[in-house]
Amino acid sequence: MSNSAQGGSNRHQARESAVEVLYAWHSGNCDDAALPALISGRLQEEEREQQDATYLRELVYGVTEHHDTLDTHITSVINRSLRSVATLELNILRLATWEMLNRLEIPYRVIINEALELARDYTDEPARSFINGVLDKLAKTLRKDEMK
Repeated sequence: MSNSAQGGSNRHQARESAVEVLYAWHSGNCDDAALPALISGRLQEEEREQQDATYLRELVYGVTEHHDTLDTHITSVINRSLRSVATLELNILRLATWEMLNRLEIPYRVIINEALELARDYTDEPARSFINGVLDKLAKTLRKDEMK
């Protein structure tokens, strides 16, 4: 397997683990003290032994430290309260929004595709459509130059 293909797989696995950690963090009343143990548990997951551990930590801490800002961006493009958004959907949106804001080297289409892959694994079709719509709208504001 080439390094670039392997790197993509490693990052995809890291995103899967990040969504699981963020779900547990959110469900545990956003207890930051629980993050190291949650991350450690995901790193020990045998089926994800090739995941990018550094990227997993970067995603989790990036989202948890900036979730208020991420939520503001998400709220700006949806027509409902975040309280009505399922926890998994919200954390997939937060993760993708964080990547759009902070990982400019990753094309927005790749970020959206990765989010939809996560949604395919963890949610139903209406949720995937919702996530796709929100991220398309966010890309228009967060990645204006790239979309030109």
